[in-house]
Amino acid sequence: SVFSGHGCLTDADGTRHFMGPGDTVVLPKGWHGRWDVLEDIHKVWFITDHPDTDKNRNPRAFVAPYRSFAPQYLAPQADAAGSPSAAAQTVHDNGYMKVGVSTINPGSFVVSNRATTECFHVLEGLFFLTNADGSARRCAAGDTVCLPKNWSGNWDVIEPVRKIWVDVRQ
Repeated sequence: SVFSGHGCLTDADGTRHFMGPGDTVVLPKGWHGRWDVLEDIHKVWFITDHPDTDKNRNPRAFVAPYRSFAPQYLAPQADAAGSPSAAAQTVHDNGYMKVGVSTINPGSFVVSNRATTECFHVLEGLFFLTNADGSARRCAAGDTVCLPKNWSGNWDVIEPVRKIWVDVRQ
């Protein structure tokens, strides 16, 4: 996710993808091309490895503009972990990892033995994560969190949360 700055990614075939504040950028495994930084970029970056897929043959960069995460574009749903999600959108899914954005309404819910690893960056909101051992962490806008596969604990959402996430199936 790009926090500030502007740039352009150019695929090997010359296709250009401009990016700026709030945009989510996916560079698939095997992507190669050119980075042009037009204004210093501040970002959070998640990297994961996985087996090759058919999508790795001619991978293209993908930029999901921040405006595409407006509430009217998010699909209402319940999170797989049982959270009181208000809405979510997956912008990339190659069968091994997914990238998306979701919102979570205030409330509490328990997660038992996560089936995947999830890393996310909090764009808005306030919540507490309590691990199975009782240790707790306050999380708010600007925080980046990784919940490993098999993580168990409790979410206490105080203010509505909006997060950009990467979900890795291992």
